[in-house]
Amino acid sequence: MKKNLLFLICFISNIVFSQEYHFDYKFYDLETQLKGNYKGNKRTNIIYFNSQNKNFIAYDYSFSREPKRSFFLYDYKRKSLSSYSINKKSEFPSLNFIEISQLKINRDELEVASIDVEEINENVFVIKASTPERKSLTLELKIVVEKSNFPMPEFRFMDLTDNIHSKIYNALLLKLDSSNYRIVDVVTDYRNGVIMHDDLSKCEKINLKFIASQKPK
Repeated sequence: MKKNLLFLICFISNIVFSQEYHFDYKFYDLETQLKGNYKGNKRTNIIYFNSQNKNFIAYDYSFSREPKRSFFLYDYKRKSLSSYSINKKSEFPSLNFIEISQLKINRDELEVASIDVEEINENVFVIKASTPERKSLTLELKIVVEKSNFPMPEFRFMDLTDNIHSKIYNALLLKLDSSNYRIVDVVTDYRNGVIMHDDLSKCEKINLKFIASQKPK
């Protein structure tokens, strides 16, 4: 009887603390530092998303000097962040659960108030973000987009908060004839001596179901 009760508790616990996520696209972020202390440094990140559901997204990052890659699953509906390690080949069977934590609202690294968006060529935009009253330019981006068959996925491509990313996305979308575009190339000038380039042109259709642990170790 005790064994059956223990099995039932474990079974219920697995249901409660597990969540299935379906990703139908992934794309590669080929990141290069064009200017700054680490000029020439490159890394490849992989971003998984569901084209019809923005409640969750996953990032497969490579960090220098780390023997394995890092996999982060953001669940905005549950306000949770699940962290894993993954082997260098980014094979899902190698995922090793590390921890789950609550998503935090971090303070913006830059003061972004006024955002100007100018289309300088077909599907090529320059975005300039300024402080209140346009006292100084704090961020400048050159973004290339292309038509897609799904709404623009909002992913992080800068080392800045989600809030700043949302402001950039909202300003860009106002200049487009629909939301069915995706970003394929970005040059980010942080106005502090660092310029980054993100090549996001490689995008693949996938059918991946991932069951994430929602239970801390």
